[in-house]
Amino acid sequence: MGELQPRMRAGDKDRQRVVEQLGKHFGEGRLTIEEFDERVIRAHASVYLDELPALTADLPRDPEPQRGPTRSRRRVPPVFVVLLVMLLAWSMVAAVIYGVPPLFGLFMLFLFLRHMRYSRRG
Repeated sequence: MGELQPRMRAGDKDRQRVVEQLGKHFGEGRLTIEEFDERVIRAHASVYLDELPALTADLPRDPEPQRGPTRSRRRVPPVFVVLLVMLLAWSMVAAVIYGVPPLFGLFMLFLFLRHMRYSRRG
């Protein structure tokens, strides 16, 4: 036979967690004053962890927190990408032909990349 595992000792945080649960259920009307007092005294007097679950066994458990719907990543419609590429190409052609720096194209590229960055955050 294997060795028996020693009982785990309860800490102050373990006892306090049970007392908080009892207080919540007392506030919701599931426990009378006498039941609440008795269970709180037993919780503070408990030495081992396996003594604590019995104090809340007949009370409903807290519901699992619901997770929000996962947000899908927004995609840029291909039409906007084509338009951006066309504007950048037109800006480069104008820069070569007329000797003008492609400021409009760079400005549009900056706005597009900034939009992509902020649309990923929120």
